[in-house]
Amino acid sequence: MLTPSFILHVDADAFFASVEQALRPELKGRAVIVGGSDRGVVSAASYEARRFGVHSAMPIVHARRLCPHAIFLDPNFGAYSEFSDKMFAIMRKYSPAVEATSVDEGYVDLTGTLKLHKSPAWEVAHRLLCEIRSALGINASGGLAGTKSAAKMATELAKPNGLLYLEPHLARHVLEGLPVASIPGVGKKADAILRRELILSVGDLADAGPDRVRRLLGRWGERLWEIASGEDNRPVRTESTDTQKSYSKERTLPADTLDYSFLRSVARELGEKLAARLRSDHRGATTISFKVRYADFTEISRSVSLREATNGNQEILDCLDRLFWRTITRRAKVRQVGVKLSGIEYPATQTDLFDSRRPRRRLRDRTVDSIRRRFGFHAVRVSGCGSGEGAFKQGSHRGNFFG
Repeated sequence: MLTPSFILHVDADAFFASVEQALRPELKGRAVIVGGSDRGVVSAASYEARRFGVHSAMPIVHARRLCPHAIFLDPNFGAYSEFSDKMFAIMRKYSPAVEATSVDEGYVDLTGTLKLHKSPAWEVAHRLLCEIRSALGINASGGLAGTKSAAKMATELAKPNGLLYLEPHLARHVLEGLPVASIPGVGKKADAILRRELILSVGDLADAGPDRVRRLLGRWGERLWEIASGEDNRPVRTESTDTQKSYSKERTLPADTLDYSFLRSVARELGEKLAARLRSDHRGATTISFKVRYADFTEISRSVSLREATNGNQEILDCLDRLFWRTITRRAKVRQVGVKLSGIEYPATQTDLFDSRRPRRRLRDRTVDSIRRRFGFHAVRVSGCGSGEGAFKQGSHRGNFFG
């Protein structure tokens, strides 16, 4: 007889705002909104602020109108990273199989917990969440089920600050009445397509059958059907705790602009900073993405995939240059730009017979990183001149590397 699986999904509630309240007890019970300047968007809102309609990704100016009495704070990413590390350290005390999916969210495999902790899985899950709350002073919700997707959906039902246990053989009966958009991975576009076909709930999707859903949404649709049918057999992947899935940076501009030269320079700066982080982590990316947000808050993004992972400035900047005009398709002012590097792998380092200059570019990038660590990012500028090699100007801490 197979041992039933017990997977706990843990999600810290309003994480950034909760950390701020933990660090400053006088903020407990008050509306807290993390997001920075008025030209930015809300990164996190406490539940006290959410009661007024404030939510993540909302423009700060809109949040101020909805909740003028809130405490508005700039993000403190160093503190968030520290609390995240401590939260996952607590989770690993209860099981070696822990998968981090974001800074404030992850899975714990509690299968076999009766032997390890002499307690049933639901009791261990409760104990784990209580330790996060007592040790860190932040709230966390959890969902315990037989699959990862069911556990995540259970967490959403348990929020805020709760725990919901779905017995594996009863999970589908509980979840089938939920909106189809509650399935992890169903975005606005997929939801709209399914709604047009009168597939409105998780149960509707399961009843539709894999062939019909595949015709509507492709191979991903078949995967969604499996989740809706309770056939999600994905294991908790412990290696995810050690390897970041993507690297991204966004910048909200001082003023909305049509200055494409300036926008391109901002995109390249973000790309260089992310490439330096990849090199520091000894990783490379196979997908480069560029995003713009216009003044009316509509967004457009484009991506390009490479044959092999890279962390080189030239390769990443060349991709961003190609993406730039494919992404900026409107003659409208831009509010924000963003760059994302994903498909994280170990970078290709073998000698390329058709690109003998690759070792020189790697050495150049390491030299640029060293100078910038010492004198700041703007001590060296990488010029957008195609694949030329260029040289560093001597006699000053400022110079140009071409390529």
